[in-house]
Amino acid sequence: MQVLRVEGVLDAQTYRGFEAFLFNSMDRVVGLDIRVEIAEDTGPGSIEAGVSPDGKFVAYLVDGKDSEIVAQEGFVRSRGSVIFDGYFVVKSGGLHQGIESLFLDKIEEASVLLSKQPIKTIEIARLNPKIRKP
Repeated sequence: MQVLRVEGVLDAQTYRGFEAFLFNSMDRVVGLDIRVEIAEDTGPGSIEAGVSPDGKFVAYLVDGKDSEIVAQEGFVRSRGSVIFDGYFVVKSGGLHQGIESLFLDKIEEASVLLSKQPIKTIEIARLNPKIRKP
């Protein structure tokens, strides 16, 4: 089985496709090379993203809080952005007030590379929200 690695910018236009990709990748290893812009003004149609004081990354679509993307590690803050570059296992963080939490659990890159599984890179803008499996 191959490891899918997503690259690009996570924003309001790419969120739903990325969300569908994560739901379809539950309990599987995924690679990420994405940048998330931290917007100062978050209104309808935007993505709310940031790092909490306790160091947890959280992102969700302001208009449709069906899900949130959460990570405890595997990212760095850089000039108004959060950058993910590595490998993660997608896990369910549970349902909180009707919002499904998609938890990105960081794993060591060496374990993925040593597994010799093929890695396929996908541009985040090409992820279609309609690919989400029920």
